Amino acid sequence: MKSAFTLFCTLIYFFANGQEIKGYIKNHESSEMDLVLMLFGMDNPIPIGTVQKNGQFTVNLENVSLENISVESKSMYIGDLYFNFFFSCGDYNAFGENYNKQAVRQDFIRMTSKGEWSGSVFLVSDENLRPWLEDPGYNNAVKGSFYEVIYLEDDANVKMECTNEVYITDEDKVETTYKFDLDLKKGFNWVQYTIEEVQDTDPNIRASFPSKVTISNLKDPSKMLWVGKYH
Repeated sequence: MKSAFTLFCTLIYFFANGQEIKGYIKNHESSEMDLVLMLFGMDNPIPIGTVQKNGQFTVNLENVSLENISVESKSMYIGDLYFNFFFSCGDYNAFGENYNKQAVRQDFIRMTSKGEWSGSVFLVSDENLRPWLEDPGYNNAVKGSFYEVIYLEDDANVKMECTNEVYITDEDKVETTYKFDLDLKKGFNWVQYTIEEVQDTDPNIRASFPSKVTISNLKDPSKMLWVGKYH
């Protein structure tokens, strides 16, 4: 991969439906590209917007069509909601009746050019979160937010708090807390992960990791930095 390009969204507008974001990607030194999701594999890209050569971009999750996705392809990737978050609870019962609603998450947005995967975009509030997202075992987490897309086949209201355990060594473990405050609609949704506390560790053993996180709907897209890597 070429060195990472940091894409700063200098002009961002978030419409009332919470689905469309427009902005300007500074230093987009490339050609026009499509922004796509690959929730159901690389052979099934789902267009959600474009990046123009001059850096202007638009993404919109409203009315995204899955008509070209086969039932077989969907069944290979879709699964229970409680499995489809970056952070998981220790007990699926914490999700109550929502635990097995069918969902699938997208970690980062792909960029394609003439149908070829040309790069990836990480959505973060702090550029220092990108290395951790790429390799959390060796790079330290920092306070801030990162953002993903999740697709659901039914509405789900997830309001609860749960804990999990993260092992530092075979003997030592730390309890982590995850607070879910989500109003998810059938279809595509933006999800915001806010890291409120980070557990410091011995870097010779493992990298520091989030110990307290709030998972919510996207609150303020003007705080999102679009950090891209090109192939």
